[in-house]
Amino acid sequence: MKSLLALLLLPASLSAVELSSKTLAEFRAYMEVADRSVQNRPHTTNSYLPATATSGPQIMPYDAKEPRSLTSGLVHDWVGAVFVPKAKAADAIAVLQDVNRYKEIYSPDVIESKLTKRDGDHIFAYMRVVKKKVITVALDTEYDVEYRNKGKGRWEVWSRSTRIAEVEHPGHSQESIKAPDTGFGFLWRLNSYWLLEEREGGLYMECRAISLTRDVPLGVAWAVKPMITSLPRESLLATLEDTRAAVEARVK
Repeated sequence: MKSLLALLLLPASLSAVELSSKTLAEFRAYMEVADRSVQNRPHTTNSYLPATATSGPQIMPYDAKEPRSLTSGLVHDWVGAVFVPKAKAADAIAVLQDVNRYKEIYSPDVIESKLTKRDGDHIFAYMRVVKKKVITVALDTEYDVEYRNKGKGRWEVWSRSTRIAEVEHPGHSQESIKAPDTGFGFLWRLNSYWLLEEREGGLYMECRAISLTRDVPLGVAWAVKPMITSLPRESLLATLEDTRAAVEARVK
């Protein structure tokens, strides 16, 4: 009964969280370093992870200091990779650009998805995602995604969240959407890099996902910490598995 009461009171205790300009500035500085590391990496054969045709998805923290503490926030930086036999880069690009089907490809986390704009290999996407871990959080998210053809079967995909807003009572008559950068603070930013490379026998796919969340508040850590600290890894692993399955379906 005591834990049930704490769970019922949890939303009220977290409602005042807001992303500060200082936290955001520190995250932007972190992303500048991440951008340079990708730009300075000549090709994906310098792999972080030994993903092969016989291995499942490989995943690890990009930084040994995972998560990295900021002022009132945490950066979660994970990298994962998977190998898809017989696949080509074009197969993965087709899956990643098929935003309208994300609600099928990445179910049950993605419940709505829509391509909102496209200009060649530059796309803008909307997704409503639901995360469940002790408590349930629904988010309206928007992304600016750029596809970069590096030649010889190599691609980079740079994705930047442009809007993340928490949804209260999703799907009900009393549904409301909070202002971005307010709410529980379980996800303020989510940026990623896909690195694709055709290799002998198939396609190497690597994804580095960098997210910004609130820090773990005292008093409700039992409920908040699982959502904040374990979901970045679990979400990346699920993304790799679902993407691999969709790419495999194209080459069968």
